[in-house]
Amino acid sequence: MNSVTLFFVVCLAALNGCLAADMQWYRTAQSTADRLTKQSNLKFQDDFHFDQVITINRSSTFQTIIGFGGAFTDAASFIFSKLNSTLQAQVLNMYFSDQGLRYNMARLPIGSCDFSLMNYNYDSTSGDANLTKFSIDHDKSQIIPLIKKANATILKGSGDALYIVATPWSPPNWLKENNSPYCPTDCAGGCVLKDQYRDTWALYFSKFLSAYKAEGVDIWGITIQNEPEYCPHNYEAMHFTPEAERDFLKDHLGPKLSQDHPDVNILIYDHNKDHVVNWVQTIYSDAEAAKYVWGTAIHWYTGDQFDNVNQAHNLFPNKPILATEATEAREENPANPVWGKGEHYAHDIIGDLNNWVVGWIDWNLVLDIQGGPNHKGPNNCEGPELCGFDGMLLADTDKQIIYPQVFYYYMGHFSKFLARGSVRVWSLVDNSSLECLSVLTPDSGMVVVVLNRGQDAVTFKLLDINVGGQKQALKITALPHSIQTFLY
Repeated sequence: MNSVTLFFVVCLAALNGCLAADMQWYRTAQSTADRLTKQSNLKFQDDFHFDQVITINRSSTFQTIIGFGGAFTDAASFIFSKLNSTLQAQVLNMYFSDQGLRYNMARLPIGSCDFSLMNYNYDSTSGDANLTKFSIDHDKSQIIPLIKKANATILKGSGDALYIVATPWSPPNWLKENNSPYCPTDCAGGCVLKDQYRDTWALYFSKFLSAYKAEGVDIWGITIQNEPEYCPHNYEAMHFTPEAERDFLKDHLGPKLSQDHPDVNILIYDHNKDHVVNWVQTIYSDAEAAKYVWGTAIHWYTGDQFDNVNQAHNLFPNKPILATEATEAREENPANPVWGKGEHYAHDIIGDLNNWVVGWIDWNLVLDIQGGPNHKGPNNCEGPELCGFDGMLLADTDKQIIYPQVFYYYMGHFSKFLARGSVRVWSLVDNSSLECLSVLTPDSGMVVVVLNRGQDAVTFKLLDINVGGQKQALKITALPHSIQTFLY
């Protein structure tokens, strides 16, 4: 065989897969020591009959994946700063290195949020409509250094560029009708932008992007408002209806960023899946608004609602959907965490990506063992939304110990192996309680993630059908409460 013939044989094999190919696989399973642990290689064989089947068909492909990540909150950067240099390096490697989760996306609050040590903004001078006093000095001490260290960790390996999605919780109080960063009782009571400051608020976004760029940090995208329908008492927020966000976008923010930062992507909504269809219909049906928008951001706090995500995609298939926040209630025992939280993460990621979502971003990168800090005050803890939350990594800063939580490992079964540019491939779970996601990576490798949330082990056949119709199969058992990632 000459070298040219060999080249084409190798290329065809990479595209179609090879019978008897070795398969690498990794497992995390309850009641075992497996935590993203590599297992002994498996080998495909000719197809055979078996009742429980997961079928992968490479001839049918869907959306392109852009990445996974977590949030550079004020709280996370503060806790990171309290760790010794060894633990700081460990956290960075666990998230951003080739040996870790290979994160390539992040979320960044524009100003303070509930997970900040205090309320702050970038221009507190009342009436400064031209934002002459605008400054991101607050972020220069801890947040920006952490972002730069994350970027440096990625660049040391083979990871993708870091895509940062920046999001405001509330503008400075003088821009709002109620003259407070907090909402008084609910989304009523003046928790909205003052009409005369709409151009100022658009300028605020532009100055934020310019200031970060001047510090050497590029922002990939922004969302217009974090959770625009969520305005509980004493929570930093601002209310938008779909119509109000549409009008602010097309008349103020869109033109401003198109002029000053045309390379920055704008995402709408940034809230739960329950109302996503109404929001995309309202905003994308307006051509003047839609032309400024890259896509839609969603959260998970009202449940699965995967059908809503699928419908939103089908209505506007050219507008990608990105999951930008998820978290769990505060962990009571960081050293012995609740296993089901990992399963919840994997279930949502699989369901979202199987319904056209292109990436998935967690909340705080690291928190203390109380699930903080936040600045809601000691009398507001223990409520369902007003206390600490869980984080993939929890840190005891006194003892200098890091506690990885179960969903750190579950997230890794996706983020570590689904490189940017991977394309979702058709899969079907037949006759079992398993859940599955399959993708084709940029280097033509297949990645198949299989989740078992049940109490019983499930033995199944993994059937791979390549683009030429060639079939290969193997039999494997998914342990109870386990997740496994197969690479071939």
